[in-house]
Amino acid sequence: MTKKIAVLLYILSIQFVVTAKAQQLVIDSLKAVLAKTEKADKPIVMAELARASYETDVKKAISLAMNATNLAKMEKDKGVISFCYATTGHLLARKGQEKQASLYIDSAVTYSQKSTNRIYSGFAWFRKGWFELTNGDNEKAMAAFIKSDKLLKEIQNPKAFSYRTLINHYAASIYAYGSDTLKQHKYALAALQMARKSKYPDDIQLAYMTLAHSFFSAFEANVSRRNLLDSAIYYYRKAGNTYRLNQGKILLQSNASVTALNMANIYFKYFPPQFQDSAKRYVNDALTIARKTNTPEVIANCYGILSEYAMRNGQYQHAENYLLTGIAELNRSIPGVDITRSRMMMGLANLAEQSGDKTRALNYYKQYIEYYKKVFDAQKLTAVQQLEEQYQAEQRNLEIARLRERANLNRQINWLYVAIGSASILVLALLLGFYHYKLKASQQRMLISLQEKQEAELLASLGEQERERIAAQQALLQDRTEWLERELLAGTLKIEEKNTILELLKEKSKSSADVAARSIGRIITQNLRMDRESADQHNAIGDIHPGFFSALQERAGEVLTKLDLKYCSYILMGLDNKEIANRLGVEPKSIRMARYRLKQKLGLKKQDNLDLVVRSYDKRYQEPE
Repeated sequence: MTKKIAVLLYILSIQFVVTAKAQQLVIDSLKAVLAKTEKADKPIVMAELARASYETDVKKAISLAMNATNLAKMEKDKGVISFCYATTGHLLARKGQEKQASLYIDSAVTYSQKSTNRIYSGFAWFRKGWFELTNGDNEKAMAAFIKSDKLLKEIQNPKAFSYRTLINHYAASIYAYGSDTLKQHKYALAALQMARKSKYPDDIQLAYMTLAHSFFSAFEANVSRRNLLDSAIYYYRKAGNTYRLNQGKILLQSNASVTALNMANIYFKYFPPQFQDSAKRYVNDALTIARKTNTPEVIANCYGILSEYAMRNGQYQHAENYLLTGIAELNRSIPGVDITRSRMMMGLANLAEQSGDKTRALNYYKQYIEYYKKVFDAQKLTAVQQLEEQYQAEQRNLEIARLRERANLNRQINWLYVAIGSASILVLALLLGFYHYKLKASQQRMLISLQEKQEAELLASLGEQERERIAAQQALLQDRTEWLERELLAGTLKIEEKNTILELLKEKSKSSADVAARSIGRIITQNLRMDRESADQHNAIGDIHPGFFSALQERAGEVLTKLDLKYCSYILMGLDNKEIANRLGVEPKSIRMARYRLKQKLGLKKQDNLDLVVRSYDKRYQEPE
């Protein structure tokens, strides 16, 4: 909605026609748009309405512009506020309220710097340049125009192109009248380029007029180049044709009056007398438009040209009447144009003097003095106001400088406080860190001392437990030694008793002549030898491996014979079947059978390894827990 309203109001704002009826139609159209516009868009429409109403009702136009500014400030859109301030400042400057206009223009620039809308910002800087140009400060004006053009340069928008047309037009006027015709022509061409992009008739008319001015200025700098004058006439005519073809769409009517006046001036200055009809036709066109647009300078110059033509023809009375008519029109339509009236009075004084009427010349000169005195007083007042404004500006600048110095000093003091505070915090942090370090070191020492005490107590406790374990082992070893000694003694006694008996039997068998007896003797001898070996082995194994036989018997349910235990002893010693058979004097087959019976007694399965099971009961083969 906002974009549609903006486009519509701009189209309506440029449709400013020559007739009062058409002009009122534009105003009524803007009022209709204003009635339907959303609250946020009202300030822009109202500002455009104020601009369109200025030439019909100056007071109402300025009131509308100020109301638009107040509404914009309520909406708080910086770009809209900037646009409304710039429009109000422009209207105030046209009315002659320079001081108040300056405040509004400066405010527009200030708000534009806070806005992201480049079109509104560009418009504010454009009005700033225009205001400085009207005050004669071309340097400031050009700086503002460059700033405005830079803001609008990247925007492909008809409104932006229109503003850039005006910027280049005013920039070209800075270099007019022989100041720098090349730069004037460059900016004039740029104005025409932007006007063709905007496509608004107002811009195209203005651009043609600006380009014509540039050719005319170049011609007056070198009047021998008549082609420059022809080019100026060509573009003045294109500007006039644009106006005639688009009368219902032209807003700035005064541009058409200036174009017609310039054509009349060219015919007056650079064409022979027989072209005065063409000149007067352009004068009449200029007067018609200037009267409706309240353009006093154009009116004065038009009557001045008519008066000059009358003087050339020797018609002094007609010349005087032209000037008097011009003064009368200025008195009726436009107040406050004393500078223009004073010039026309000076023309009347010169005309009366040339006609030989000294009395009237003196009277006209006195009136010139009166008008000029008003002009001088106004200029003096303006100069005083400007000096006062400069003084106030300097005072403001000094105050701003003092405030900045104070702000800088406060910043330096604040930074000093920050530095002192930071240093204090750093020192405090270092002290806290040092204290924390000392506390931590003290706690560490206490912890180490406590750990050392605990370790000492633990070592003492472990030492005591170790001593008790060693004592227990020694007692157990002593008990086992005593038990083995008893067992060994008992076994030895039994063996000795049995051997005694066997020895007696052996002796008896020797004395017998019976072969069987002798065979029994040999068997007894062999059994004695085996018993001695068995006894020796049993005693050795019992000494080295306590609990071995008892563990095997427990596994077998106490059914193992001495021969079985002997087999187990041989297995523990690592002897294979052949070695065991040799020791026992039997066949290996007998040993295999004995092993089979031994596995059955020990409750082993076929796949179980007898050697591993037997050795598992020896502590040397048991894995440590």
